[in-house]
Amino acid sequence: MKKLICFLVLTALLLTALSACKTEKGKDDTSVNSTASSDPNSEYKDDKGKYRSNLEVVDWKGREFKILVRGESAGTYQSEDFTTESTLYGDLLNDAVQSRNDYIEEKYNVKLVVYKSNSIDTDFRNEAIASTGLYDAVMPTLAVCAIYAQENYLYDLSDIENFDIMAPWWDSNATESFSVGGKVFFTTGDITILNKVNTPSILFNKAMISDYGLDNPYELVKNKQWTYDKMIEMAKAVTQINNTDLMSQENTYGMITATGDALLFYGASGEKICSKDANDYPFLSLGKEKSITVAQKILTTMQNGEWCVFAQDYPAPIWDNSFATFHEGRALFRPSAFSATTKARQRSELVFGILPCPLWDDSQEQYYSFCGTSETAGIAIPKSCSDLEFSAYMIEVYAAEAKNTITPAYYEVNIKGRDVRDDESIEMLDIIFDNIVYDVGEVYNFGKVKSMFNTLMSERSTDIMSRLDSIKDAIEIDILKTIANYQAD
Repeated sequence: MKKLICFLVLTALLLTALSACKTEKGKDDTSVNSTASSDPNSEYKDDKGKYRSNLEVVDWKGREFKILVRGESAGTYQSEDFTTESTLYGDLLNDAVQSRNDYIEEKYNVKLVVYKSNSIDTDFRNEAIASTGLYDAVMPTLAVCAIYAQENYLYDLSDIENFDIMAPWWDSNATESFSVGGKVFFTTGDITILNKVNTPSILFNKAMISDYGLDNPYELVKNKQWTYDKMIEMAKAVTQINNTDLMSQENTYGMITATGDALLFYGASGEKICSKDANDYPFLSLGKEKSITVAQKILTTMQNGEWCVFAQDYPAPIWDNSFATFHEGRALFRPSAFSATTKARQRSELVFGILPCPLWDDSQEQYYSFCGTSETAGIAIPKSCSDLEFSAYMIEVYAAEAKNTITPAYYEVNIKGRDVRDDESIEMLDIIFDNIVYDVGEVYNFGKVKSMFNTLMSERSTDIMSRLDSIKDAIEIDILKTIANYQAD
């Protein structure tokens, strides 16, 4: 907890310092430029610019580091961060994982043991009850981590000597979103590719932009004119439905979407399900005037316009069939996690571009990439582990080296080097990945509030106020329970 408080204080001081630099710019340009150009992560790099942990190098004398991760049953979202069996990303990822693993095993004299489980929840709970010390660390989804944290199965990462919560290989936005009362029982970052894989973007058909004489989406993004309304306007301009069969070649759609994308657009607007107070305690923010206005409009426009069609309305297999419509060049837009972007590159010759999710309107200052937590891996240390400091130590060094190896292999080589099909998309990628955000209400799913958007979309209902009112008491009770559980820990 002390580390988290320090992190928040340092962030505030940094912002104050930067503000002061701007104010004093005319007095000492040289000093200001020097400060602005300095590397904020320099203390975490060696003299060659490589990331490295600040922990003292320890010879663990062949000790095993045992980690429980998601298996093949998770499909696209199985853990491929410690094993070298990836088929979706192939040798480019497998080689990076192997390089990282070999480096850590040699430098610290440890042996990596990976338990890749198709029943990770059962395996974890059995071990938590038996408490045999079988797992040194666990990597279920972030949403499942939130459940384990409330059930008192996990250690508080912010209060462990060998865990540096401020290190650049941990996602500070995730840490700030998942903490409650200054306690952080799980987070994510470079230790996994899944926080990047599950980051959303908007794929678009470049030929259709030209054929229909539409505005250049890249210029719209740069000029802060890429808004939710503009996206709908462009989608409507290409929509032509001449057959009731969704897969008919006679039809062209503005967007192939899914019922879950309503929450994606809500998060991209900068609105939150839950926010935090000064004590780092969550509270329900959905229900305030703007949040309801945004949510209501998203639900209404997605349900009442022919500009979009839902994957859930396609015949099975719904994801393959709906995605095929985009591959075949009969849809302008498709909201997609980056796992789908890789599949689009592998399965189709379609020339597509990549955009961030749209601004709500032109008054919004920055783009947001709302990352859901249902399939994104988190890292946590179970209280049943045999040696807390060893667990923390190994997580730190594996994550630090992953920033040198696995993250570049996925981001620079796979996405930038293979998946993108134009130079402009590379600039868009930096906007997307620099603005990943999470929501404490989404990960903890207080009162089942996360499910509300998807339920309303599935039922084709726009009555968000009635639905919210029906679960508001449950949301408040769950929030209070979580705070109480964390205070008691």
